[in-house]
Amino acid sequence: MAATHKLNNERINVVHYYRYSSHGQQEQSIEGQARDCRAYSERMGYTVVGEYIDRALSAKTDARPEFRRMISDASKKQFQYVIVWKLDRFARNRFDSAIHKATLKKYGVKVLSVTENIADTPDGILLEGILESMAEHYSANLAENIRRGQRESILKGAHVGGVAPFGFKSVKEGDKLRLVADETNAPIIKYVFDEYAKGVPKKQIMEALTARGLLNSKGNTLSVSCLQNALRNKKYIGVYMYRGEQVEGACDALIDEETFNKVQEMLDSRSHGKNAKRVRQEYLLRGKVFCGHCGSPLTGESGAGKHGKVYFYYTCSERKKRHACDKKNEKKDFLEWYVVEQTIEHILSADRIADISARVVAEYDKNFNDTRIKEYERQVKKLDGEVNTLVDSILTMPKKAHAKIGEKIEVLETQKADIELNLVSLRISNGHRFTKEQIAAWIKNFCRGDELDADFQRRIIDLFINCVYVYDNKIVLYYNVEGGKQVSYIEPCSGADGLAPDNDEDLRVAACSDSEYSSP
Repeated sequence: MAATHKLNNERINVVHYYRYSSHGQQEQSIEGQARDCRAYSERMGYTVVGEYIDRALSAKTDARPEFRRMISDASKKQFQYVIVWKLDRFARNRFDSAIHKATLKKYGVKVLSVTENIADTPDGILLEGILESMAEHYSANLAENIRRGQRESILKGAHVGGVAPFGFKSVKEGDKLRLVADETNAPIIKYVFDEYAKGVPKKQIMEALTARGLLNSKGNTLSVSCLQNALRNKKYIGVYMYRGEQVEGACDALIDEETFNKVQEMLDSRSHGKNAKRVRQEYLLRGKVFCGHCGSPLTGESGAGKHGKVYFYYTCSERKKRHACDKKNEKKDFLEWYVVEQTIEHILSADRIADISARVVAEYDKNFNDTRIKEYERQVKKLDGEVNTLVDSILTMPKKAHAKIGEKIEVLETQKADIELNLVSLRISNGHRFTKEQIAAWIKNFCRGDELDADFQRRIIDLFINCVYVYDNKIVLYYNVEGGKQVSYIEPCSGADGLAPDNDEDLRVAACSDSEYSSP
């Protein structure tokens, strides 16, 4: 379906999500969305590993089962991007979008739109970033409270739930659960450790277990990864690991420490060479950076130097595929740092922050207010009336018309369910009010960090960068703020190891802003 693009010898996997609401007369069809998304993935060199489709054929589909399955599948970390035709296919409103994007971000997955660079307006994208930050903060606090309770239980020797590892069983001791040896399966775990310590290969051990008829909890044959995880599990020596903290004696020991430590040394020695070659790089500007010469996307590339050191670049996809562009490669580390450095310098003036804060508050008030709530309530009431009228008409209409009336009722119920979900999200969002001072404080705190730190760079790029056009001697940045165009001339960074670009021109940095925001 799509050409395989490799990033440091690893392909970029993506999934497509298509959604169609039957009441939207001008919406792109599922087939049209699929055609555009597939062409986009082909152009970008992505490997499409799945497609999720929600068709609004009845009110039941508004639960969006395929969307929920996609979010669940993201936890398996088998794809890096969700490709949508438009961002409103992903979520019905900013609040929902922020919640779902925050969930995907935990699994290292981003959402890309085929037809849009940004969502609606520059102020809107900043608002969504703040909502996303709120969602992450709420989720983090909730998770921290849960972890605190789990830690206390574990310190007391309790099993905090979940499936007991093979070889254990969970039994109740007093008012808590505890992991104790399973008389049937504990000897199998001892056999596995003893055999591996003798030098027997994992594959051979697995074959022996399969010959005995041993299956996993789902009734399938054991996998190498299952065996690998078992050999690394410290619970088998009675140690419960929780967020880097060891709790000894929290469960029965099935293996002696001498055997366990010998197995760990063998695993480390056999995996060191292989893992040393696997270095995964995240290209933070992917999907937002373009060639200034031909307009094609810049994609990730790597290459080894004379002494074996690996270097990472952004390269013009048109030059890479067809040799039809003369744009030089750009060093990944330098370009990402430079974009962030220019953004901090351009965005964090007192006047700029005050202006952004005022616009975000205005955007929030526009998106979440009592007027919109009343409008949604009016629409729901109107749809109820139309459905009741159609139901009453069935009594007087001939039987051959009943099927069409039923289809119309389903369409109206779908519209109603969609609006009611919007109404719930809107009421939640309307309960949070922000002042300009609060937004300004959030922006300042958000933009405080080390410009060479990848997490900090990711935050700045995700929130503020709309797109970047890179020439050999200048960069044009478009920000998600009004007056957000900036032209910067690249200055070589002497003495900054790994950051300096491959040119020796004596260029100076000069930044300027247009009076109005303009999208490329």
